[in-house]
Amino acid sequence: MKTVADPKTVTVETSIIVRTFNEEKHLGNLFDGFDRQTYRDFEVIVVDSGSFDRTRDIATERADKLIRINSHDFTFGYSLNQGIREARGKYIVIVSAHMIAATDRWLENLIAPFRDEKIAMVYGRQQGMACSKFSEAEDYRRTFGNKRKTESFPNFAANNANSAIRRELWEQKPFDEILLGLEDIDWAKHWMEKGLEVTYEPDAPLYHIHEETWRQVRHRFYREAVAYRRMGIKSRRTIAKELLKEAARTLGDFYQAFTNKDNPVAERLSIGQRLREIIYFRLNMNYGTLKGLLNNHPLDTEESLD
Repeated sequence: MKTVADPKTVTVETSIIVRTFNEEKHLGNLFDGFDRQTYRDFEVIVVDSGSFDRTRDIATERADKLIRINSHDFTFGYSLNQGIREARGKYIVIVSAHMIAATDRWLENLIAPFRDEKIAMVYGRQQGMACSKFSEAEDYRRTFGNKRKTESFPNFAANNANSAIRRELWEQKPFDEILLGLEDIDWAKHWMEKGLEVTYEPDAPLYHIHEETWRQVRHRFYREAVAYRRMGIKSRRTIAKELLKEAARTLGDFYQAFTNKDNPVAERLSIGQRLREIIYFRLNMNYGTLKGLLNNHPLDTEESLD
C-alpha cells in the first residue's frame, strides 16, 4: 500500500505566490512558464480576491493551493501575507498573474543571489510586449536594464510583479497591509535600513502584460503616489523634480517613437499612433501622480503633507 505524505510536512525550497482577480486570460500562460522552469523545487499558491471569471477554476486545476479572500479586504500587502502564511518554502517568490516567463531559467536565476546572506530581496527584469503601452515598455527598459545592481535610496525599483524574499525576514516584518501600493518598496526600504541588501537580477526576466484603461492607469499612479507620501519618499515638495523627470522621459519616448528601436509595441502602431499613445499615457500617469501627491488622503501623516 502506497503511503501518501501529509502535504503540511513536505518541504519545498521555494513558494511562488500569485495574486489574482479575473486573470483567466493570462493565468494559463503563467503556469505554462512555471512548467518550463529548470528549477523544480517549488510550490504555487494562488491568492484570489473575488474573481468571477474562470480564474479560480484554472488555479484549482494547476496550483498547489488556492486561497480565497474577500475583494473588500484586498490590499496588495494583505493578499501577500495571506498567501505567505500558507507557504512552506524558505524563499518566497512573488509574481503578478499577468506575467509570462521569458526564459526557462527565470526562477533559478531569481533565487540564486540568496547564496549571499546579505541579500534580503531580489527582483527580476520586466519587459513589455506588443500589447503593452508604448511608454510603459520604455519605462521597463529604463528601469530594468542589462546590468546587476544593488538598490539604493531614493531610486527604488524593487517590484513585487517579479521578486523573491527570505521567508525568515518576512516573519519579522510582514508586508504593510494598509498601503495602497508599493508594499514591495516599503519592505525593501525597511531591510536596507537594517543593513541588508536588495539586488536586481537581469537574468530573471518576465514579460509584464498591462492591458489597462486610461482610468486604470490614472488610479495606479494615484495609489503609488499616496504610498510614496506615506513612506516619506515623495511629497508635495518633490513635485517639480518629478515633473522635470517626466518631461525628460516624454521626450525620450518621442525619440524612440521615430527611431523604432527595441520597443516591442512599435510593431502594432504607426508613428502617429505611437505619439498619441505616449501623450495619453504620460498625461494620465502624471494626473494620477499629481492627484496622489497634492490631495489629502486618510493615509496621510503630518510629515507627508509637506
